Amino acid sequence: MNTRAVPESKFLLKYLLIALGLLGFAALSVYDGFIKYPAGLPRLEAWEKLDLEIRSNPRLGEEDRVERWEALAKEEGFSKRIPSEDETSESLRSKIVYQYVFIALGILIGLPLLAKYFMDKESWIESTEDSLKSSWGQEMKIAQIHQFNKEKWDKKGIGVFHYKTDEGISRTFVVDDLKYNRQATDKIVQWVESQIDRDMIVGGEPEPIPRSDDEE
Repeated sequence: MNTRAVPESKFLLKYLLIALGLLGFAALSVYDGFIKYPAGLPRLEAWEKLDLEIRSNPRLGEEDRVERWEALAKEEGFSKRIPSEDETSESLRSKIVYQYVFIALGILIGLPLLAKYFMDKESWIESTEDSLKSSWGQEMKIAQIHQFNKEKWDKKGIGVFHYKTDEGISRTFVVDDLKYNRQATDKIVQWVESQIDRDMIVGGEPEPIPRSDDEE
């Protein structure tokens, strides 16, 4: 029996959307961290310097502060709006550092997810006359199986075949009907279960074999 299960488009789409979202967020952080926020530093530093001068001179008051600021802002091309108490050069520098962190996280998580999307997009599992094969080169002969664990099958659609290679090496072959086309994956599982002893199936019952039209 030859059946090939390819990835579910909805399953892959979530990786693509998350990856694009993270990379998009990283791109915005690049703009904020290297352009927007640094461009605002000279204004805040100029305001803080002027504010210190006014506070240090008892002969100067609020009117002098406003007048000098408007003149300085016009000369330097700054906004005439007086910064609030929360707007400081120190807080803006902290925001810049945060952008660097966001950039790193966005790239470190987003790029692997994007790579996973493209790699999984071309993956598949397939049953042949006497084995299961995968696009990543794994092959498990039916005769090599000694257990099929279905503990996570009902809730997560994950089944784990335990087998030993001809060299005696213990390995597992995982089937996932949420990641791969459910109808094809279930068909593969039904077929394998029909080829192995019932005692090998643990953590759940064998899948029911669909009745043919003649049996209904």
